[in-house]
Amino acid sequence: MLWLNILALLIIAVVVVLLLGKWNGEPAPREDTPENLSSVDQLLERTHGVLSADDLENVELDPAVRGYRMDQVDKLLDALAQQLREPDQGTSADSTDVNRPDP
Repeated sequence: MLWLNILALLIIAVVVVLLLGKWNGEPAPREDTPENLSSVDQLLERTHGVLSADDLENVELDPAVRGYRMDQVDKLLDALAQQLREPDQGTSADSTDVNRPDP
C-alpha cells in the first residue's frame, strides 16, 4: 500500500511541474520566431524603440507564475532608459520642463 502512495505523489509532482512549465526552476523554452514575438517585442519593433505615453498605457505584459515576465519588463525598462539618455533633439538646452517646479 505504501508504494501506491509513493506512486500517487510522484504522479502529482510530475503534473505540477508540467503545469507550471518549469523544470529545475527555469521557464519552459520559447522559440524566438516572428510569430511568437511577445507584445513587448512587437511594440518595440513597431515603434523602433521610441515609446510614447500611449504605448506605455496600452502595453500588455504576459502574466507569469509570480507576476509578469521579468524579461519583458526588463526589455521595456531598458528601452525607456535608453530613450531618456538620448538628448531630445526637438528642444533647446534652456527650455523649461513643465513638470519641474519653479526654483
